[in-house]
Amino acid sequence: MEYLIGTSVLLAVLLLGALISSANERQRKAIDGLREQIEAWAEQDIRIKREKLARQIAVPDPQAWLEKTAAQVLGSAPGLVTATPWQKDNLTAIVAVCQDGRRLVFTPLSRERFLKAVQLKGRGVLAQAETSLLGDKPKDTAHYELSVLTSGMFFDIEADQVWLAITGQALPAKHLTMFETPVRA
Repeated sequence: MEYLIGTSVLLAVLLLGALISSANERQRKAIDGLREQIEAWAEQDIRIKREKLARQIAVPDPQAWLEKTAAQVLGSAPGLVTATPWQKDNLTAIVAVCQDGRRLVFTPLSRERFLKAVQLKGRGVLAQAETSLLGDKPKDTAHYELSVLTSGMFFDIEADQVWLAITGQALPAKHLTMFETPVRA
């Protein structure tokens, strides 16, 4: 008789545990569903607000925008003197010369792709005398990724306007890579 009661209590406890566990799982799924709906709503709300404001965004001075964006990354204003387009083999970049002689190179390509594209080819005397757009040691050049996450909510819209104003082409990506070349001796 004791075994029967013990077995019954054990089965009842196991059944109760299984019911509680399945109820908890159902609640977790319902909460996850609510969280996903709230995130989707918030994302859509931000898109609507951003779209309304995006129509009003205009960058009147592309060089000043490059200066401000570089200052956010570098911690101080680099003092841009000029910002000119650079093109080679269907590769476009913006080269900004600073007052202290440094150059900032802005490109829509990732660091790896840009380094591969500007790598000097050839081992001759003339090839060795020529320096890359990024200086003598391109792989050691400091670089920074610029995007909506790192440079502001409207970075992609502003960057597209600046790119179009300086290069005459639409920006092919939603981000830029900025290289900071050292001062040439």
